[in-house]
Amino acid sequence: MQNSSKNRSTSILPLLWVMLFDHTSLNMTFPVLTLLFFDAQSSLFAADTALSVRSMWYGLCVAVPHIVNILMTPILSALSDLHGRKKILIIGTLGAFLFALTAGLGILWGMLSLLFLGRVIQGAFSRTNPIAQAVIGDISHRENKVRNMGYLQLAISLGAFAGPLLGGYFANQFFFKQLNFSLPYFIAAFFGGLSCFMTLTIFKETMPVTFSTSAKKLGSFKNVILNKEVQRISIILLLSQISWSTYYQFMPPILKTTLAFDAHSLGLFVGLVAFWLALATGFGIRFFQQWFSIREMLFLSLYLVLIGLICSFVFCYLHLGEKSNVFIWLSAIPTAMGDVIAYSCLTTLYSDVVRPDEQGKVMGICSIVVAVIWSLTALLGGLMMSVSVLLPLIVAPLGIIVSIMLLHWGFALNKKELF
Repeated sequence: MQNSSKNRSTSILPLLWVMLFDHTSLNMTFPVLTLLFFDAQSSLFAADTALSVRSMWYGLCVAVPHIVNILMTPILSALSDLHGRKKILIIGTLGAFLFALTAGLGILWGMLSLLFLGRVIQGAFSRTNPIAQAVIGDISHRENKVRNMGYLQLAISLGAFAGPLLGGYFANQFFFKQLNFSLPYFIAAFFGGLSCFMTLTIFKETMPVTFSTSAKKLGSFKNVILNKEVQRISIILLLSQISWSTYYQFMPPILKTTLAFDAHSLGLFVGLVAFWLALATGFGIRFFQQWFSIREMLFLSLYLVLIGLICSFVFCYLHLGEKSNVFIWLSAIPTAMGDVIAYSCLTTLYSDVVRPDEQGKVMGICSIVVAVIWSLTALLGGLMMSVSVLLPLIVAPLGIIVSIMLLHWGFALNKKELF
């Protein structure tokens, strides 16, 4: 079932601007999080705090927003099908502002509890991705949906590129003795407020009014969850996200503890990971779409992630000095590019196998799967890192390997419809 032609003519540019600033805000804080838990100058811990204790608290802090998100995503996604995308996007972007402000104050005052409160706010309200994906489902034709999903990931990736660079630069600059690592969080609050303002002013509602009535009568999470195609796609997404979330969440602390990366280097590494994501979504998807089906693109991207993960572990383990560093940076390219192409393919498949009035719900399920995995890998990764610094990288490839095996064994039964 397809949306109205009027809805499909809606420009995606306002959404892309909103998501760009929203993710600049959220990602500005990520490399700083590593410093908060593993840098001796952090106001949150005594300088002699053991690495195992820091790793445990780091894993908990990374996991908190994902755990909260599991509870909130079904509510917000369903509300977007009932009351429109714009209202829920406003809530999400406002949440980004409140998260950054609250966490920044926690760092400034040396209060770990206030930082955790900020992370709870982030998990509860600052989750715009499933709503944005539903917007793409509202306005896209089937033939250009994967490309538009790619453009959405491009905007997200550009924010994820700019954010860490800014965060890494401002982490220990300008009045560090007074602000500690809080300045990037206050700058992130500005970008979150800007994203909220743009949602209010330039973003137009994309969900047809008639959908709200049909969503109440026909659309339910139960119907979407019981959809066999949705279940199969969710399993592949779950497995692939085990690998990507473990890599993305624990490469910064691994680089900090094993290779002594400073704030600037960490910000640059995380920023470049996002740059590779942007290249893949801006150019890679359009190029591969000319030559491959979505199923073939999915296979290719999963193999790229596997190659990148194996190379990352090998060069971190060998620790060959400057040469090793170069190869670690290069290994991020196939890892990041492969993941974002796979994710774009999977979100497109999600959108294609449900009705138009279920777009918000199915993207909510997508977000729940991601949140569950990211919270579990954050908790388990923190425990694994307390045992051995490189253990998360040893475990990371397993999800990709299993997902590739399932697809090779014909796991997607209805290949003609799905792929």
